[in-house]
Amino acid sequence: MGESNDFNASLKKNRNLFLAILMMPVAGMMAAIPIIVWKAPRNMNIVLALIVVMMVQYLLLVNWIIKKMDKLTVK
Repeated sequence: MGESNDFNASLKKNRNLFLAILMMPVAGMMAAIPIIVWKAPRNMNIVLALIVVMMVQYLLLVNWIIKKMDKLTVK
């Protein structure tokens, strides 16, 4: 039981850092959009649609993780 309490305490303490690390792929995808528009405008429609779909899926996953973290830290 002590390990669970330690995990919850460290999760509470480092929540912002954990979320910042989780959001790094979104920042990378957002940085890729202007590069794709600049370098390969022919493929822009397909690639932008795929990036947007991946970003939405990833953001939904991060939202689910945030809700689970909140449930863990409330206990």
